Amino acid sequence: MGGVELLQAVSGGLYLLAISVVGFRLLALAKRNRALPELYLGLSLVLGGCLGASLEAGAMVAAETLETAPLGMMMAVGKAFGLLGQGIQAVFVWRVFRPNARWALGLVALLWFVNLSTYAAFGFSGTFVTGAIPHGLFLVEFLARISASIWLTIEAFRYYRLMRRRRDLGLADAIVTNRFLLWSLAGLSALVMLSTSVPPVFFADSENPLMLLDLVVFSAAGIVTSFLYLLTFFPPPAYRRWLVGSEEGRA
Repeated sequence: MGGVELLQAVSGGLYLLAISVVGFRLLALAKRNRALPELYLGLSLVLGGCLGASLEAGAMVAAETLETAPLGMMMAVGKAFGLLGQGIQAVFVWRVFRPNARWALGLVALLWFVNLSTYAAFGFSGTFVTGAIPHGLFLVEFLARISASIWLTIEAFRYYRLMRRRRDLGLADAIVTNRFLLWSLAGLSALVMLSTSVPPVFFADSENPLMLLDLVVFSAAGIVTSFLYLLTFFPPPAYRRWLVGSEEGRA
């Protein structure tokens, strides 16, 4: 295993660990507090990230060595979990940030329709039998996935700005306000990670120079995203003290 491949494996493993820890913690909070937002977000991370992304990535890596039947099954299960997680993420954004907006409900419905339609189309095209991915269907699926993630990131940034104003008026906690900033930055980094899923579909040749760049970008974004996720939900005491101290200094 070369240095870049090792970095990719470490980055991917760290990302999987981070979203697993955060996802299951949110599910535990949802069970304890009977809170739907934590349930939606936790399910989206566990289903879409822990299960969906790992299975799809595993299928892509094993495409040259795995037989078509198990490869197709990995793609079928991975895409099912991934699209389900992305759909639940859209519900989370709607219910938390835009609960009274009809356009938001319409966008959620559209994303679910696209998800179900593309999944069915992959099945009819033979992807779940051979593991082959039609480029056109992949692009439609990718646009739906990245649209949902962009929406979440925009709403998180918007809410951070609102919380910052409330914080300046003494109406919001500095740690909670910073959590929205960190989540927004993690969203941007996750968008970069998601974008790295495109080149492997169109350039299957691992010797292509673009693939090397793709691996480096994926690895860097994976490490940054993992760090931001963990800092968002598990801020160390020193970081919390720094935030509180900065808030007191402004006051």
